[in-house]
Amino acid sequence: MKNNENRKELHIIQGPGYKYDSFIPIADRINEHFDRILSLLSISTPSGKPICIKLNVDCVNPEEIAAYAQRVSKDPSVYQIRMGAGLLYHLWVASRAFASEYNLLPWIEQCKINDERLRKLGKKQIFADYAHSIGCYYIILHEISHIVLGQLEYIKDEIELDYLSEFQDEKSQYSLEEIRISKAFEAEADRQAGEFLLVFFEQSLGSNGLGNYLSFPSRLHVYEFYVYAITIVFRMLQVLTQRQGLIHPKPNERLYTLVGSLSKYFSHNFPDEHDKIYLQAVKSCLEAGEKLLVLDSYDPCTVIQNAYNLAFVDEVIRETNIRSYQHKVEVISTK
Repeated sequence: MKNNENRKELHIIQGPGYKYDSFIPIADRINEHFDRILSLLSISTPSGKPICIKLNVDCVNPEEIAAYAQRVSKDPSVYQIRMGAGLLYHLWVASRAFASEYNLLPWIEQCKINDERLRKLGKKQIFADYAHSIGCYYIILHEISHIVLGQLEYIKDEIELDYLSEFQDEKSQYSLEEIRISKAFEAEADRQAGEFLLVFFEQSLGSNGLGNYLSFPSRLHVYEFYVYAITIVFRMLQVLTQRQGLIHPKPNERLYTLVGSLSKYFSHNFPDEHDKIYLQAVKSCLEAGEKLLVLDSYDPCTVIQNAYNLAFVDEVIRETNIRSYQHKVEVISTK
């Protein structure tokens, strides 16, 4: 019975009943997310010069599935992040899993809606929209991480690639060494995006860490939801890429990279909570991967293999000396 329910959820995630016209007003919010991110991140070149990052979202064509960052000019340092609304639409549809009849997280009913204006939406709808926002932030922050980590400088100046894209025709454009370097850079961008994402997620939770416009039952519930929200992102990417890309780690490997970011973040910011939150997050990741059918994400032996598959990343970082290309970044406090 459990497997049948999971497959019903999978059917919902693929999107019947959700029209693109209903998504268009929501697509406009991506610019709000982008502006907020840049208002809280101060980014400059290694020499201290400010950089400019522009966002270009194609909302006209729902078939446009794209996400990449590209260097427009070296001096001054100008970058463009290109996104297709089709990708954001698929993410919106995937996040409706929280609003479906399938109780992805049954404890959602224990939460309290603090903002009277949101009561008419209902708790499940609020969580679905929250998950979509988390996914949008992750996608933007992943592309910003390519910029911050200096990866666009390296691929442009050293191996003459214009950008690293989630959805381009990878097989015909990369040598084996370029694939190795690009895959390591993508894993590093996921790690950095995970750390950035946690900063913004924590800010959304308010001073008590349990939520602003809604209240979670506990901090463990907060991060169980967080893990499910990012699992939905990689379930979506699994469907869109069919696990065929060469320059990105597999969706299951990327999922555990983001969950792994929790350990470093909590060690630095909330050390007293680290053990219980991180262990709960790993457990939730196994459960979410199974419920949402992210392949190779819920068998413990396979999970260990995931970590082994990414062991080469540190080697590439040393070999390329990519740290010397990194920009300076500071998170601006809102307190």
